[in-house]
Amino acid sequence: MIAVFAHGVSCSSSANNIKHAGVTEQALALGTWGGQHVRAEVNERGADLEFDCAQGNIAGKIMLDSAGGFEVNGSFSTQHAGPIRDDETSSRTVRYKGVVKDNEMELTITDAKNKDEIGSFSLRFGNEGRLMKCR
Repeated sequence: MIAVFAHGVSCSSSANNIKHAGVTEQALALGTWGGQHVRAEVNERGADLEFDCAQGNIAGKIMLDSAGGFEVNGSFSTQHAGPIRDDETSSRTVRYKGVVKDNEMELTITDAKNKDEIGSFSLRFGNEGRLMKCR
């Protein structure tokens, strides 16, 4: 859904670290994260995600906890081949949950209302991803 490390997870930068109640959080690296069926472009404002037949967005800086995990709200929209009608929308609120270790990320997307899992993905920092777009 889900894009990314400006300085790498293992490196420390005071500009990317925030301390809360004695726990230091680090921002997810900025740049491209990709894997099978997913590509995420992470920036200072969040992330834009692209999937085979869907797209997603995280509207806020992604901070990692001390274990390399994050859990943030975002949006997810399915796509289809052919033209899109003006009154057509498939956007829904989702929860992006991930764990980052070294340059690898495990990402799970869950519907915020009914808690159904939409998908799980493995991403690698610097990988452009492999997408099979709807036709």
